[in-house]
Amino acid sequence: MSRWRKAVDAGSVEAAYSLGQVYFDGQGVKKDDKMGAMWTRRAADKGHPEAAYVLSKAYKFGLGVGKDSQLAAIWARKAADQGNANGQYMLGVLYHEGEGLAQDERLAFQWWMKAAISGVPQAQYSVGSAYTLGKGVGKDDAQAAAWYRKAAEQGDVQAQSALAAAYSTGRGVAKSDADAASWWLKAANQGDASAQSNLGVAYSKGIGLVQSDANAMLWWLKAAKQGHVSGQLGVGYAYANAKGVARDLKAAEFWWLEAAKADNVDAEFGLGTLYYFGIDGKPNYREAAKWFLKAAEHGNAQAKTYIELMKQNGQFDSKTL
Repeated sequence: MSRWRKAVDAGSVEAAYSLGQVYFDGQGVKKDDKMGAMWTRRAADKGHPEAAYVLSKAYKFGLGVGKDSQLAAIWARKAADQGNANGQYMLGVLYHEGEGLAQDERLAFQWWMKAAISGVPQAQYSVGSAYTLGKGVGKDDAQAAAWYRKAAEQGDVQAQSALAAAYSTGRGVAKSDADAASWWLKAANQGDASAQSNLGVAYSKGIGLVQSDANAMLWWLKAAKQGHVSGQLGVGYAYANAKGVARDLKAAEFWWLEAAKADNVDAEFGLGTLYYFGIDGKPNYREAAKWFLKAAEHGNAQAKTYIELMKQNGQFDSKTL
């Protein structure tokens, strides 16, 4: 630390930047974002391009300084204009979000592309996303997939999940369930809840890999614990149908109630059937009717059939709902 302080006092811009990173990261010192921002600002003021990018990020997210989108844009541009790839990516983000400057998807794409060509994985993913959505550039699924691959191969989890989806649907690449499963597995292992849920479906149905109810349950549960609705739905299905786990209708009820908080129609219908046939062997027609009605309102045709059946059997009491 003293060595860097001496180097800073001697006018070393690189030392000032490094000292800022030490405080931001808490390397050998107590993490202190204010000190990190202070030393980074000293380097940025003297023209250090990476420091300008880091300072931009600090102002965008309020790291050691107050959030200020205009200052974030100013420092991102300083970094970008000096050819700093991370700064170019950040400037693209700010144009995309309209933070600190007028929203402009075309300029966002142009800056992302500069950073992507330099190898910044987040920028490569953003370029792919722009091609997918046709924002700032014409829609082009093949280009989207190509850029997703570049980012995915560098370990970018969003790109891995997006590339898996491309292989699953055949958008921009030849459809390949095996490749889809392979990329979902990579993203799932990095904690991506959507990929974990999709991997659960792939294992459940044997799509692109060997069918395994136990593996399906494992991945659905990982997604469910992160609050992913499809994962919660899958776990409820597994418990209700003894797929890869012992049947447990109370556990199915718990996970479907979690998914139903997001108005998931399949969870609503599942709850209706659970209560109709009885979790503990005793039907709860009032709760069954409540959830069948919710599912029917969300377009589930089977729920409407159950409601009519309950009415015919005298099991539906609209006065108590």
